[in-house]
Amino acid sequence: MTLVEEHGFSLSQIRLAATDLAWLARTNGQRYPNEDDRGRVLAASDSRTARLCLAYITGQRLRFDFKFEQLHRACVEWLQEFGDDALVIALAAFAALGSRASNGLSLFQRAVDAPDADVKSNQVALTGIWFADHLPEQPQLLLRLSDEMMARGQEDPIVYYRRATAYRKLRRFDDALYEIDRAIDGLAVGDNLVHEQLAQERRAIILSRDLQRQIDESAQILSERITARIDERISEASAEMEQRINEASARLAQRVDVAQEMVTSGLLKMVEILGLFVALIGFLAGSATVVLKARGFGQQAVAMAVVVVGTLTFFGLLRLIVGLRRRARSS
Repeated sequence: MTLVEEHGFSLSQIRLAATDLAWLARTNGQRYPNEDDRGRVLAASDSRTARLCLAYITGQRLRFDFKFEQLHRACVEWLQEFGDDALVIALAAFAALGSRASNGLSLFQRAVDAPDADVKSNQVALTGIWFADHLPEQPQLLLRLSDEMMARGQEDPIVYYRRATAYRKLRRFDDALYEIDRAIDGLAVGDNLVHEQLAQERRAIILSRDLQRQIDESAQILSERITARIDERISEASAEMEQRINEASARLAQRVDVAQEMVTSGLLKMVEILGLFVALIGFLAGSATVVLKARGFGQQAVAMAVVVVGTLTFFGLLRLIVGLRRRARSS
């Protein structure tokens, strides 16, 4: 802390140094800073810069081990004094996003939009979003922030690694492989732990790609089978419907023929009966004339006999016609 104050390190330099110290402490297996450590530091210098450096180192140390709840409790206190500091806000966002707190996304946006945001604060915010798999828009947020970092020259293998994860979740596997290969190519020699993490991500991308291809192929086969089955059912239903329509049409045509025959027969019957009646009227009229002109009883008797015989003949013919029609309908 004394060196920082003596040499007047900039805020970005302080964050860089604090992050490196925290990482070295983690690599060497050192414990987290406690109240005794805090007391000794503040006893030497109780300045705001000293307290901020202590917050940086402790926060990054907890962040590297993913101690979300412990970091969240610490950030509650730090935000009261350093509420406008981008790295402190980013650490609070990291803790909130990792623990799925409701204010995680708002803290993330505050950290990204902070006037003093730099590469270290953005890295913490990016890692926080990387843990926020409960957010539907997580891949888009990763890509958006990483694009901004790359535009500012803040890219490194970890940024490419985060981008590869985002593309994998978006099923853009070619882009994901491109980003993870960039991350592996840019990794320093000897960083075996990080290299293994990147290699695992690459395997996950390939596995996801192959699995997606199998799903797509299976879905295509299933879709074709379902379509064929539907077409078959439609064809069967169409054939059955056509058969029913043909049968109904045949029955209807038969009934129409019967109806036409009945109408024709009725008309013929009416014509025949009408003809008989006309003949009867003519016969009666002629017979009446004959009877009226007859002289003597003999002629009148003969005329009456003719009328009676003619009438009986008419009724006989009428019954014959009706009987023939009934036998025709019954047959």
